[in-house]
Amino acid sequence: MYLWLKLLAFGFVILDTEVFVTGNTPGIFPEGSALTATTLRPARSSSADSPAHTSNISTADSASGVTSINVTVDYLFDNNTKLFEAKLNDYLDSACKPEECKKLKECSMSNITLVDSSCTSNKTLALDVPPDPERFNLLDCTLKEIANISICLEWTVKRDYTCDEKKISFTFQCDTNKSYKRKIEFKDCPPKHTFRCFSEVLYNQKKYLHQNKSLETDLGSEYIKGNCVNLPQNMTKYEMTSLKPFTKHHAQLYAYTIGRVQRNGNAVECTFLTDADNKDVDIIKESDNSVRVTCKSPANTNGPNTSYHLEVKSGNTIFVQANHVCLFLVENLYYSTEYELQVYFNNGIYKGYPVKKYFSTSYNSRALIIFLTFLIIVTSVALLVVLYKIYDLHKKRSSNLDEQQELVERDDEKQLMNVEPIHADTLLETYKRKIADEGRLFLAEFQSIPRVFSKFSIKDARKTSNQNKNRYVDILPYDYNRVELSEVNGDAGSTYINASYIDGFKEPRKYIAAQGPRDETIDDFWRMIWEQKATVIVMVTRCEEGNRNKCAEYWPSMEEGTRTFRDVIVEIKEHKRCPDYIIQKLTITNKKEKATRREVTHIQFTSWPDHGVPEDPHLLLKLRRRVNAFSNFFSGPIVVHCSAGVGRTGTYIGIDAMLEGLEAEGKVDVYGYVVKLRRQRCLMVQVEAQYILIHQALVEYNQFGETEVNLSELHSCLQNMKKRDPLSDPTPLEAEFQRLPTYRSWRTQHIGNQEENKKKNRNSNVIPYDFNRVPLKHELEMSKESDQDSDESSDDDSDSEETSRYINASFVMSYWKPEMMIAAQGPLKETVSDFWQMILQRKVRVIVMLTELTSGDQEFCAQYWGEGTQTHGDMEVELKDTKKSPSYTLRVFELRHSKRKDPRTVYQYQYKAWNAERLPAEPRELVSMIQALKQKLPQRNPAEGNKCHKNVSILIHCRDGSQQTGLFCALFNLLESAETEEVIDVFQVVKSLRKARPEMVCTFDQYQFLYDIIASTYPAQNGQIKKNSTQEDTIEFHNEVGKAKQETNCVSPPGASEQTQEGNKELGVSEPTRSTEGTEHSANGPMSPALTQSS
Repeated sequence: MYLWLKLLAFGFVILDTEVFVTGNTPGIFPEGSALTATTLRPARSSSADSPAHTSNISTADSASGVTSINVTVDYLFDNNTKLFEAKLNDYLDSACKPEECKKLKECSMSNITLVDSSCTSNKTLALDVPPDPERFNLLDCTLKEIANISICLEWTVKRDYTCDEKKISFTFQCDTNKSYKRKIEFKDCPPKHTFRCFSEVLYNQKKYLHQNKSLETDLGSEYIKGNCVNLPQNMTKYEMTSLKPFTKHHAQLYAYTIGRVQRNGNAVECTFLTDADNKDVDIIKESDNSVRVTCKSPANTNGPNTSYHLEVKSGNTIFVQANHVCLFLVENLYYSTEYELQVYFNNGIYKGYPVKKYFSTSYNSRALIIFLTFLIIVTSVALLVVLYKIYDLHKKRSSNLDEQQELVERDDEKQLMNVEPIHADTLLETYKRKIADEGRLFLAEFQSIPRVFSKFSIKDARKTSNQNKNRYVDILPYDYNRVELSEVNGDAGSTYINASYIDGFKEPRKYIAAQGPRDETIDDFWRMIWEQKATVIVMVTRCEEGNRNKCAEYWPSMEEGTRTFRDVIVEIKEHKRCPDYIIQKLTITNKKEKATRREVTHIQFTSWPDHGVPEDPHLLLKLRRRVNAFSNFFSGPIVVHCSAGVGRTGTYIGIDAMLEGLEAEGKVDVYGYVVKLRRQRCLMVQVEAQYILIHQALVEYNQFGETEVNLSELHSCLQNMKKRDPLSDPTPLEAEFQRLPTYRSWRTQHIGNQEENKKKNRNSNVIPYDFNRVPLKHELEMSKESDQDSDESSDDDSDSEETSRYINASFVMSYWKPEMMIAAQGPLKETVSDFWQMILQRKVRVIVMLTELTSGDQEFCAQYWGEGTQTHGDMEVELKDTKKSPSYTLRVFELRHSKRKDPRTVYQYQYKAWNAERLPAEPRELVSMIQALKQKLPQRNPAEGNKCHKNVSILIHCRDGSQQTGLFCALFNLLESAETEEVIDVFQVVKSLRKARPEMVCTFDQYQFLYDIIASTYPAQNGQIKKNSTQEDTIEFHNEVGKAKQETNCVSPPGASEQTQEGNKELGVSEPTRSTEGTEHSANGPMSPALTQSS
């Protein structure tokens, strides 16, 4: 049986029979069987790969059945030797691998003997080596001319080999199309279509090589040749030159694409007419109101006729003429008028394009000459008369100079008026009467007071040794009451300083009025402080105002610590900056008396403007309270100085002394006291505006009293203010609220009430005043600065009514004057873009939203933000982040403008725990939000001082911009005051807000709420004030909606009259000692509206 199986296997070999079975199950080779290797493996360097196939021989055995033996051969190609190696699979014993499998040539056939350790006989395997794989290459055979409609692929073969061609075959499949040829080609294909093709090379019907290719048909239509000019890809116009004038031309425009070849699209035809050749037009002036017009004839008319047409216009056409030649004379035109001139040419077929020129006629020179001649004659006669009068007056004065001097001295007292003292109960009515008719009565009183009382000698100040110690040559102390210093080293001139003793209301020499120290007199100034035992210095000027030096800085800075001025050593202990003043605690010692140290308080008032007077007399009352808090009965005189030591100095002393008289006697004699001041120092209370300011301060104090409360006394004071005694009378707190002026009709509201702006207002009772409304520029004036740019805004001219748009928003003074806040209504849908423009133009950092968007069906505020990015004109607003807490939501926006390089970040705090009908539900949460948003505001720069600008860091809005906004602004300023000065003045804060915008804090509940929330924020513990700590909220909450309620007592009048006065000219300008220093001066300021309004 075994022999029979061997014969059967040998027969299969002779018949070249192949049996293919899947799998790689190992088996036993029958003895004497021959195995034919028909499996192909590609070379290592081949770009295609074919799967392996299994070749086997099956033998039959009567005992064991049929066994299949798999033999697989991989042909590995060596690029260097160009020879193959036949690699047998690992199921053969490695010891049995024949050496004949190596260094096989392409297209060769050989038999190898295989030996297996379990075999009883050897086996023979026939090898059929494939050709070199590098002989095959798949190429794109598509012709460029038809590449837009066809594709072509072809296998190229290097045929210098000995393989049988019949054993090599090919297959193609492109998308769904198949082919078994060496070359495949498809036609009538769509342009710009991609075909994905798969191709194989087979040897002995077995996969040998395969390759993938993607082919794309080209663009466009067939190329059309023509007389065309190729344009660059980015050119959208073409200029044709050297064309005939007055001729119709036809042009064709093609669009083309360039793929493998250039292909043109369909043509667009254009027809146009060239202009006539008459571009040069000359205008010759014939007289003041006539001109001659000429032009050159065209070189080619291209028409049967030639005519020229002229039109002269100034508004309407007033002159039309046609000529065969280009020559026109235009007469009897208006004088000093601009005209438009048009000349066009007609060739009898076509009318050319007009050539435009502009010219202006002159004024009537003849009439002007006559008028100037008459004016010169009249002026000459008037000048002669004036010169004669001057000469005659000078002659009369020179003839009796001594007698005239006596008359002046004698008239000092006679020119004074008899002005009665004013009682407290008639103070307001008297002020109104005197301020009426542009302050005519005040002016008469002020002008009757001599500037200098000539009966008092001024000899010491005019000595040569003392002249350089005077800041101004005509503001000098009288000899009889000047401050005399101790003599130094026998130098008689060392006793002089430009300072005078001034009597108080009852106390003699209560003040010293001095000029601001110069660099040369700082040592003398501190010597005076030491010798006079002064403990309080009141400085009512800044060191530099309007780029002019007003006073030397005679104290050490905190960085310096200590400065020595001859024998006096000055050490600074404390420096505290407040909005209107700076307090510095100084310690002085004398080298000659080292054991003695004195405390000196230096108070510098910084809110006096360069020109005019402080806008609110309350500021000087506040300054007086600070000064009196530091002075005591045992200290020396209060030293008061400005620059010259007369104008502002006299005003402050007059207010302090008259208030003392008002408290003591219930009446004041302002006129008599100013006369007294002038008898003690010349020019005290220098201008009329300062004289009126003294009266305004007295009226303010008499009407409203002291309303400032220290935090240490707040709780006991508030408890007493809420007591009703008797029960029928209002409480002191209610009476204080009732004293608040309403300020109805005190300012104009013309802009907001214009017809085109009425639709931009939510509440007709809340219209911003014209004087402090927020103007919107039509176009944002971008600067070269970055976002860290200067905070200075444009000047007032750029914000004029003529060049700005309207939005319902008002500037409101913040605690840190002159910094501003903006109080605005909730934007309407039509004003959202204006709202964002205002935020960008005013460089707002923080938005405070105090209202819900809607309440029922009523809209309180349009939603001016959205998810992602919104565009408003040239500006983009992107919501970057949202954080929620139980009482408010924080949103972060990023603003970008097309003309600005860097984006700007704006934070919005929306407080939701506040129904418009009620007070805030969680006052502590409101205070917590204020403390949080203050961290987003830019830090104040103390070096800027009171530099005024109109950029705003914070914007507050509710429904109408007043109901909730007013309460928030008041609370914001009161918290700043409490934190900085440890005092609050609710009355003055609310009064200031009411002057800025209608309907601000208009109910008693809101007014009392301000006291209560400050008291709860700063509770009293063991007699000490401790600020409540607040924790940041992190719990998310749901939206709440509120319903607005109109207060019945919050009605604002439709119009108001302006009551601001710019002021009168300064009386008597003093000549400075040096050219770089000018006289102290002040224009008259506005009268205070608070003094003429009552609730």
